[in-house]
Amino acid sequence: MAKPIRATPTLRDEDAERFVKQMIKRESSAISKADKALYADVNKNRRFFESFLN
Repeated sequence: MAKPIRATPTLRDEDAERFVKQMIKRESSAISKADKALYADVNKNRRFFESFLN
C-alpha cells in the first residue's frame, strides 16, 4: 500500500529570508551556456516534444 504524502513544510524566519534571497539571486543571474544550449535544443525539437502532449 502507498505511503501518504506529507505536507510541504512552511518556511519561516531565517529560512524564508534565505530562500527569497537565493531566488532573487537566481532570477537575476545570467543564463548559463548549458541552459542556453538546452533551450535551443528544445526549441529545435519543439514539435517532437509537443507530440507527447496531445
